[in-house]
Amino acid sequence: MRGRPSVLFVHYTFPGVVGGVETVVAHHAAGLRDQANVRLLAGRGRTGVTGVERIRIPLVDSLHPAVVRVSRELARGRVTPAFAELREDLAAALLPHLRGADRVVLHNVATMGLNLPLVAALHEVAPGLPPGRLIVWIHDLAAADARHAALLHPGEPWALLSRPLPGARYVAVSVDRQEQAARLLGIAPDSIRVVPNGVDLGGMLRLSRRGRALVERLGLAAADPLLLLPARLVRRKRIELAIVAAGSLRRRGRRARLIVTGGPDPHDPDASLYLAELRALVAEAGDHDVLLFDVIGRSADDSFVADLYALSDALVFPSATEGFGLPVIEAAVNRLPMVCTDLAVFRSLAGPAATYVPVGADGEAYADAIERALATSLAAGLAGRVRRELDWRRVVTEQVVPAILG
Repeated sequence: MRGRPSVLFVHYTFPGVVGGVETVVAHHAAGLRDQANVRLLAGRGRTGVTGVERIRIPLVDSLHPAVVRVSRELARGRVTPAFAELREDLAAALLPHLRGADRVVLHNVATMGLNLPLVAALHEVAPGLPPGRLIVWIHDLAAADARHAALLHPGEPWALLSRPLPGARYVAVSVDRQEQAARLLGIAPDSIRVVPNGVDLGGMLRLSRRGRALVERLGLAAADPLLLLPARLVRRKRIELAIVAAGSLRRRGRRARLIVTGGPDPHDPDASLYLAELRALVAEAGDHDVLLFDVIGRSADDSFVADLYALSDALVFPSATEGFGLPVIEAAVNRLPMVCTDLAVFRSLAGPAATYVPVGADGEAYADAIERALATSLAAGLAGRVRRELDWRRVVTEQVVPAILG
């Protein structure tokens, strides 16, 4: 490909129609928008992606009246002349657009029987296109779904669903789909690339604009684990123990990050000295591993603190004494694993739900406790992995773009 490549995404409906595959197409198109001339081809709906051209071919829609009539006959095992007419009409309508793109990504339309005339049209035109131009992106397989498989019959055109599209590359959204497709198509599993779907981290966690910006600016999504200590910088909070724990986790091979939200106590004459001591510990632990209040922003309002709870893997609260312990119940509301000092006030709030550390323990003991808490909270561990590996931005950059443009 010379210059800016052209990428065409094909699905039955545009992303403006609510659906799982439509959402994936929208993220793919938006992610490639800055690197390629992206167009969407479908039969129905609004484009749903800003700055992307829409090509509407009504017969691509699985619910087009003519397609529905033919599909009903096919479900009975009858191939009528109307099928051939639709196949030829679709082939003629598609071909100029397929020839005009460097990459054509076929989302589900080549592996599902929702529009068999479209499947047949793709098999008709594929041999005339350069090898590798067509990319079959497998979300679903008709033969692997009992409801759809019941509508399939021996022979043409149903057999096209178990026949490789000539010259096409294959991508599956999971290893399970990869293995199913390999068996169905009679091709090697390693010839089918696996690219997972992702999650809109900011949207799913309802992050504020400031929270989203912080994730991007500081690379918080990659932290393993991301630890939160929402407290002012006063000695009784023993911030130093959390800093030492974060450094210890880094030395153990973890990509730990610690966020401390509060600033120095304005009523404490010792505040500047304690801050200097903490900064020295931060430098020792790793300047990028511990994020004090002035790195994340000088004012952490309730909305921003809620963002941090939603993002974090665990609460670390090593106070020597507390009157209540508000962060413990805030962490509980967010279903966050808690590692805190073994104080009566904390036990009265959290009971057996928290991981406790003796009052006289050091930072290494807190690091041990953090690892225990994360190991026993399987849901939190999965949430952290999803945040690190399956945020749409990372999936698109590291996997979708190479799979399409590579």
